Amino acid sequence: MIVLTGLSAWLALRASLPQLDGSITLPGLNAPLSLERDALGTAVLRGENRPDLARGLGFLHAQERFFEMDLTRRSAAGELSALFGSKALPRDKERRSHRMRARLSERFAQLPAADQALLQAYTDGVNAGLAALSLRPWQYLLLQAQPEAWRAVDSMLVVSEMFWMLQGASIDAGFERAALRERAGDAMFDWLNPRGGPWDAALDGSELPLPALPTPAQLDLRKTQASHWPAPPAMARDEDRMIGSNNWAVAGSRSSNGRAILADDMHLDLGVPSIWYRTQFEIKGQEGQVLRAAGLSLPGMPSLVVGSNGHVAWGFTNAYGQWFDWIKMPAELPAARLRGFAETIAVKGAAAQTLEVQEFDGAPIVRERDGQRYALRWIAHRGDAYNLRLDDMLRASDAPSALQVAQQSGIPHQNILVADAKGQIGWTLAGRLWEQANMDAGYARFQPPTPATHRWLSLPDYPKILNPANGQLWTANNRQLAGAGGQAIGDGGFALGARAQQIRDRLSERASHDQSSLGAIHFDAEARLIKTWATRLRPLLASSPAHAQAAAQLAQWNGRADADQVGYRLIRTVRLRTLDTLWTAWTTPFLGTMQADNKRSFKAGAQFEYSAVQALNEHPAHLLPPGFASWDAMLLAQVDAALKELTSDGKRPLAQATWGEHNASRIQHVMSKAIPALSILLDMPSSPQSGDSHLPRVAHPAFGQSQRLVVSPGHEDEASLSMPGGQSGHPLSPFYGAGHADWSAARPAPLLAGPTTHQLQALARK
Repeated sequence: MIVLTGLSAWLALRASLPQLDGSITLPGLNAPLSLERDALGTAVLRGENRPDLARGLGFLHAQERFFEMDLTRRSAAGELSALFGSKALPRDKERRSHRMRARLSERFAQLPAADQALLQAYTDGVNAGLAALSLRPWQYLLLQAQPEAWRAVDSMLVVSEMFWMLQGASIDAGFERAALRERAGDAMFDWLNPRGGPWDAALDGSELPLPALPTPAQLDLRKTQASHWPAPPAMARDEDRMIGSNNWAVAGSRSSNGRAILADDMHLDLGVPSIWYRTQFEIKGQEGQVLRAAGLSLPGMPSLVVGSNGHVAWGFTNAYGQWFDWIKMPAELPAARLRGFAETIAVKGAAAQTLEVQEFDGAPIVRERDGQRYALRWIAHRGDAYNLRLDDMLRASDAPSALQVAQQSGIPHQNILVADAKGQIGWTLAGRLWEQANMDAGYARFQPPTPATHRWLSLPDYPKILNPANGQLWTANNRQLAGAGGQAIGDGGFALGARAQQIRDRLSERASHDQSSLGAIHFDAEARLIKTWATRLRPLLASSPAHAQAAAQLAQWNGRADADQVGYRLIRTVRLRTLDTLWTAWTTPFLGTMQADNKRSFKAGAQFEYSAVQALNEHPAHLLPPGFASWDAMLLAQVDAALKELTSDGKRPLAQATWGEHNASRIQHVMSKAIPALSILLDMPSSPQSGDSHLPRVAHPAFGQSQRLVVSPGHEDEASLSMPGGQSGHPLSPFYGAGHADWSAARPAPLLAGPTTHQLQALARK
């Protein structure tokens, strides 16, 4: 019986495999279309017009990735409960209050006819690919569910989910910042949340001064008792992962062969399959020319996200601007400015639930704290923030035209770097920007319930840099500009700047670069930020005989976040414990124990590093956390706590606590997270990883470089593109996990497809 059950399961699994060879029919096809794959599963689509390629890509996406596409649209729309039952209801209620399906259905009807046609062609291809499977995707067999057909608006929901992924944490943190300002006052808040400092690496070279230390009149911890403080955790919190990316470029004037070169790695949650899909478009023109564009598509959308078209290459990093306002509602809400909606949430195995949603001037009221209600005004709520202009990047001819395409694109806000075949490079903000009258005055403040006045920023007012004099550009989720350009972006919680500074310095170290030297920056694990903490700790430990073991590990540390290093992990743990100790001490007088009671609430921002270091350097008695005789004693207490944690309370040698032990990869399939027994069949092998948050090689167990691209436009045959997790979502596919071993071992894979291993010929349905 067990054998028969296993055989039946295996046969059912095989029945849902994608078709790799032979012929298929696609509705609406206008001309012959070839769908080819190489050994990595790279999809090569050869045809004569853009809509046909959209149909073909939809077919391939559905065959390989329909389940993942389904989760993406359901997550954005708040429709997961229909698939997973009541356990998904809290998530659905949170998302459904934003009514994204309704908003984007209205927007789809307003899109230009050509955009609607492209999305419909893709949708027809998706549904043809789903229908062509002999059996529904295997995940639905486990869930005992049926897949629902794709709709054109679902592709816009995929973009909406990217808004959530890239901006959701920033919105939550923005609420907490405003709440902290209300409680702490401007002076204390500005010191706890500096806007910049010595780690900044802005493109315009601007530097922001640090706020002064609080005076004893503003904060004096000598008047408090340690017993009032929350107990320290047994384990240090880990570094908050920051959805983001790195990219950098050099102009032809700075390359060894006169070519512009672009590098890009986007930092996201890692899973099986990869979030991205290796894609190569080849469109034959009327006079025989072939437009070839290669890069990564996002299943659920018909366009390339990053890549190169032979003339221009482009890559993104998340832009942490302030794309939202939190509005503090009055006690009496004016009825004329309110609208109510009843949203029905389907629940698998239970009755549907109705969610009552209120909007204030179109902004959903989504938060309540201590009886006070708040509405969120967010660019992603505006239908005209979405369009298909990014698809025009396929035909961009040079850096200036590519920057203009980016500025008009309806996508989540991104720093875009471009490089062209003429040797030019450029930076701008991709996505629709709204005018922000005075961001400094509005930063980290609840806004009054006045009517919205945001208008779209005109293209000439977009911040932009084209062909900088030093021939290099870089971004890493850091602050980019001061002045008018900075006002247009605002501040939604930038990264510290350590990554960006290190990338900038690597570019500056050489007079000229080639593809190899630019690609090496992907793997730069020098830990410059942690080195500053090592410098602080070494003399302290050297003067304490009780800490000889810790001092020895610091002496042996090689200065990098390498997997075999114990010293890195020790210093990092001490740093995080110190930051937490100081943040708790300095905010508890204003917040009580709120930040301890709610794990989502009142976390220190990335720039808090400056506040902590300032106090550690100056040793102000009135800011020393209670319970410690001196600042040195406070630091040594963090070392003791770190040693206790890393040695399991003395039960194992410190030498076993390597960084790779903590930072081993854990790249899973979503179904193995729900059913752990499937892990051995579905997950990628775990391995110790070098890299961390504040250096170019970003690596966490299930988060990090979701792709690595290095390309010189016009020379794509020499370019590299690697990604983890593989191309296919089917565990019996030859492309399941394909390329992951190379990504894990830091071996480059080619951008362009290799020899064809499988070919489908698509024919028009009569």
